[in-house]
Amino acid sequence: MIRKFMTGLVAVTLVFLVPAAVLQPAALASPKLWAMVGAGLLASLTQPAYSPLDRDAPPEDRGTAKQLVWTVYLTLLGGVVECLVWRYPASMIWDTLAIAAFAIAIAGALLRAWAVAELGRFFTWHVRVQSGQQVISSGPYRLMRHPSYTGAWFLYTGMLLAMHAPVSAALAGVLLLAAFVRRIRYEESLMLQTFGAQYITYCGRVKRLVPLVW
Repeated sequence: MIRKFMTGLVAVTLVFLVPAAVLQPAALASPKLWAMVGAGLLASLTQPAYSPLDRDAPPEDRGTAKQLVWTVYLTLLGGVVECLVWRYPASMIWDTLAIAAFAIAIAGALLRAWAVAELGRFFTWHVRVQSGQQVISSGPYRLMRHPSYTGAWFLYTGMLLAMHAPVSAALAGVLLLAAFVRRIRYEESLMLQTFGAQYITYCGRVKRLVPLVW
């Protein structure tokens, strides 16, 4: 947990605080900026331990992981620049849109945390099936097969909308979805190889990311 917090602290410093100090130093006094920092730290704490240099992971797995990481960090950084350069100081106001978007972001973080907790030790950064693992269909997995990705999508797009960065939010929405779809295909191919008919039955009952839709 301490390692996750420290990793998150470095990430939010580079993504939020350093750009603010360079582009709009006055923004460092804004409660909204610090709310985004807090949301970023919360997001870090819901992540499994991440090791991009894990050579035990297949290349395709490492590729999907890197795509997710770079998509999140670059779109958030782009949103911070959009917020501070083109929409400042209005971007620091807590209007109805910002409040609603931030609430969605927190809800996304909580959904992701629930998904992580439900899988427990079986929730890992790199895709692998561990000894004793079964198809989990409880908790949020009753509603969707990949609730952690659904939660992450709402978390990061919600943060960008709360910062009044609609261009970056739209870009993140598309790029994150593309990254998740690629990752899901790899994950589910492994699940099908491991669990066969049991996983096929589960897939027939439960959609991937959006209940009753897809």
